[in-house]
Amino acid sequence: MNSPQSFPDLQALALRLLFRQYREVSSSQRPMVYGYIRCDEPQPDYVTACADLLTWWTMAEGWRLGTIFQDVGISAETVVRPGFTGLLDAVRLPDSAAAVVVDIAHLSTCELGARRLTMAIRSTASTLHVLTDALSEVTV
Repeated sequence: MNSPQSFPDLQALALRLLFRQYREVSSSQRPMVYGYIRCDEPQPDYVTACADLLTWWTMAEGWRLGTIFQDVGISAETVVRPGFTGLLDAVRLPDSAAAVVVDIAHLSTCELGARRLTMAIRSTASTLHVLTDALSEVTV
């Protein structure tokens, strides 16, 4: 598994994640979540590091991680996103509980765009969890 060492922001998130307590959840109660990663430029190492963080985070929360959908080389302004469309399809499934992203910028770097895509996720009856928000209260 790659580590986010070459990306200081991701490395800081990984360190904060280490200090979180793992939740004990019975296997029958583990909610299904789906990940999403978007980046403007094709950066395989960055995408892998983000996927690793989402995997570690969902394990720490006691969630079951389904697929991590990706839109790589897709700008924040792009409306049609195959990965995001797949995410919306997945979070509509009956056993789906949430979508997870490392940072809200993975949805969009503009506030209005991020709000619009968040509303699209919530319209499916699933929630959105953002790792940077979840770890903001954890200090290292």
